[in-house]
Amino acid sequence: MAERQFWIVVHGVIEDRGTILVLRRAPSMTYKPGAWDLPGGHLAADETLEGCLAREVAEETGLTIEIDRMLGANKAPGPYMQLLYACRPARTQREVILQANEHSDWRWVTVSEIARLGERIPYLDQIIARGMLDWIAR
Repeated sequence: MAERQFWIVVHGVIEDRGTILVLRRAPSMTYKPGAWDLPGGHLAADETLEGCLAREVAEETGLTIEIDRMLGANKAPGPYMQLLYACRPARTQREVILQANEHSDWRWVTVSEIARLGERIPYLDQIIARGMLDWIAR
């Protein structure tokens, strides 16, 4: 079997008071515009996993986070390997500042509310089904 290039993507499950932060992808995004997603992005060659996550969350939300632990890995469709981390806001700040070219909305939701959000990025359903969010108070 021939080897193919793939991307490593890190996502933060940012938990606060039994809710997690989800972001709605901007209409201009090529993949799944309007779908709900977790903050995160692609790992650059010179970054640590945790450094990438902190950078991506800050860029996408304006939040500073504390990373607690890795929750696990998820093989997404296409050439993507996702690494998910349990995180929390570093301060009491819950107000999010979005980059309009990446996201159009944000919400703090419970895990059970995710299914009612409408279109979701496919991996969200995968990680819920695998129990990767069961640690969050319901």
